[in-house]
Amino acid sequence: NYITSSKLFFNPDAATDDLRSQYITVDDMFGGGLEGRIRIKDANVFLIFSGDYIAKMRDESQLLAIGGTLKRLPVTEGVRFIPMEFGINTYVPVGSNDIRLTMGGGVGDYYAIRTLTVAGVGVRISNTPIGYGIHVGMGLEYRLSPIIAFRMEMKFRDPEVVNESSFEQESTNYNGSIIVFPQNPFRTKIQVDGLSLSLGLMVEIF
Repeated sequence: NYITSSKLFFNPDAATDDLRSQYITVDDMFGGGLEGRIRIKDANVFLIFSGDYIAKMRDESQLLAIGGTLKRLPVTEGVRFIPMEFGINTYVPVGSNDIRLTMGGGVGDYYAIRTLTVAGVGVRISNTPIGYGIHVGMGLEYRLSPIIAFRMEMKFRDPEVVNESSFEQESTNYNGSIIVFPQNPFRTKIQVDGLSLSLGLMVEIF
């Protein structure tokens, strides 16, 4: 699985639109997953149950205002995204038994967290970071044998999940300096609005 982009909003509860709309992007998220299908008898329709794990982390040095002073500190930041989805899809006739098109949509539960470590100190999530939404998609299947097929799919979804986090430690020693972290919880909104692409193999077991 590959997701083109996601956004991290740092001030989701701010009083002004300008502050609420401030974000950074986390692009090129990769992962994997499993999908189960149930074909409805005597119909060109099937049900889908799927679960994925997609993530992206990046390491960089950032100039941060912590404890009232500006310091350049190492930061590891990213997004972990776990969509659990249920959908209904149908086959689109193309006149071939080996190549089949599918399209459909459904609903999902979306677990997403912002991962953050500053100078070796991480954050803990204090709320339940789950959002809900819908998805739509279309796919292409190429049958390699009577029971095995190669699958490509493109999916659109736009879940929003809010994290409430706090630093795990009050302070740390970094390069001989004491870094004091704020202990008040802070909120981050994660929006996974990028295009989702997937490649995989399908095996028909019954």
